[in-house]
Amino acid sequence: MTALPRRFRRREDGSLTIFSLFLFILLLMISGMAVDMVMHERQRVHMQNTLDSAILAAGSLDSGATTEAEMTAMVNDYVAKAGIDPSRITVTPRITGSSSRTISATGRFEIDTIFMGLMGINEMHGGVGGAAEVGEEKVEIVLVLDVSGSMGRDGKIEALRPAAKDFVTEIISKLGADRVSFSVVPYNHQVHVDDDLRSRLDWDDALRTVLPADVALYPGAITTYAQFNPSSRCARFREADFRNVALTDTAKIEGSAMFSGLSGRNLTAYASYPVWASWCSDSYSRVLLYQNNETDLHNYIDTLQGEGWTSIDYGMNWGVGILGSAFTPIVQDMVDNNILHPDMAGHPMAFTEPDVKKIVVLMTDGINTDHLDLDDQFKSGPSRVWYSDTLANGSEYMGFLVEMPSNGTNQRWFVPGSPLSSSDDSYLAESALPSDAVQWDYHAVYDRFRPEDVGRYFFANDAPARAAHDRARIDVGSNGIADTRVRNICSEARTSGIDIYTIAFQAPTASETLLRDCAAKAGHYFDVNGLDIANAFNAIAVDLTKLKLTQ
Repeated sequence: MTALPRRFRRREDGSLTIFSLFLFILLLMISGMAVDMVMHERQRVHMQNTLDSAILAAGSLDSGATTEAEMTAMVNDYVAKAGIDPSRITVTPRITGSSSRTISATGRFEIDTIFMGLMGINEMHGGVGGAAEVGEEKVEIVLVLDVSGSMGRDGKIEALRPAAKDFVTEIISKLGADRVSFSVVPYNHQVHVDDDLRSRLDWDDALRTVLPADVALYPGAITTYAQFNPSSRCARFREADFRNVALTDTAKIEGSAMFSGLSGRNLTAYASYPVWASWCSDSYSRVLLYQNNETDLHNYIDTLQGEGWTSIDYGMNWGVGILGSAFTPIVQDMVDNNILHPDMAGHPMAFTEPDVKKIVVLMTDGINTDHLDLDDQFKSGPSRVWYSDTLANGSEYMGFLVEMPSNGTNQRWFVPGSPLSSSDDSYLAESALPSDAVQWDYHAVYDRFRPEDVGRYFFANDAPARAAHDRARIDVGSNGIADTRVRNICSEARTSGIDIYTIAFQAPTASETLLRDCAAKAGHYFDVNGLDIANAFNAIAVDLTKLKLTQ
């Protein structure tokens, strides 16, 4: 018997079994703890998700809850239906205004453990919480809307008008007119401003002086001229203007040249067409600045029509520029002069203001097309074209004289006759210039005639001059250049804190890509394939007015 203890002490077989038994028990406890922890986390996630959904539902402006008690009851009902005891939830609602409210809630829970009980831990406790708010911030919205010629076809403009009006109504009804402002930038190949806005911008209307050598001989000769057409209500932007959120990177705004970009007077057919397709025509819708009156906005949107080409870059540059601080004194002056409503005082607010949201909604149905301009030599200054009322004698195309400096004095003035024939063309001697003849500058020439017709009608007998005028209209912003400009201004806007939503309305693939790149985030881009553009505007309105979680 005494040998047994000694053998047990010396033998080593079986020791791993005992060690393994201890390891098994330890692993069982650790695994059991993990199971209990997973159960605890599952319960926490369930309660947190339920609470988040409940406070978003109860705090929404669409919830139907008009009192704080109703908001609390809605949260309790929501969690009860999810299998959670409402007594474990504490709700703190607060209605701060007709379109602003906050709501917070906390919850507590516990679970019975399975394996931790082996260590004396029979329960695990936890808590969740959340808060949401519809804030008091001001919202400045700019609608940058394509009104090019393609929008006038296939029912597009007819679909846009009610969609945009419903958007305005939804925003004002949810946020309140005192918190929101709308500006609208309709664009085609240009953006047009009215006199109220133009007169308050630093537009370059300075006169340049010219002292012709023959002013004594020709009393009607021009001595001063405007470098930029004073009739122009459209701006001309430089490349640098698309790389900052200000409308222009210089103090002065250059007026766009006025000329027929698409069609106009057709001298070949001797037809007198109105120059509706001028590169800056009065027939297009003008920029609408800072409004919060629903009826006025609706009436304005109803006037939108589709004409012309497409320059998304110009539309977007105006849309972003309107939200910049340079427009604050302009808006204030318009308020002071009763042009804008007093509610618009202080707009646009600074980008650094904590309680302001700046929104641009950009819509197009096409791609950037050519952006035309006049060659520098034909943009301004005295031309060789003169006009005499007495010589015209009531005829629409008579009365013009063209100075021919290379001719002798006996044929100094070319007098074009009928546009249909050269048989009645004639020449006058230098001394035969009518006393009422006045020299036209290039603004006057291109306000009335197409560049091609200027060459054909006035310079048929001067081949170099005709060739130059035939090339007077030039492309300064092709599709690729304009796309780059759009990307630049969108990038600057996003960096400055402007939230951009984009709508591709039956647009080609290239524009879909451009607008997707421009949008602030993926969810801010909308692709509309049919005519139901209202869905896109409605989705944007919902996103702008929805309750957002803050915790």
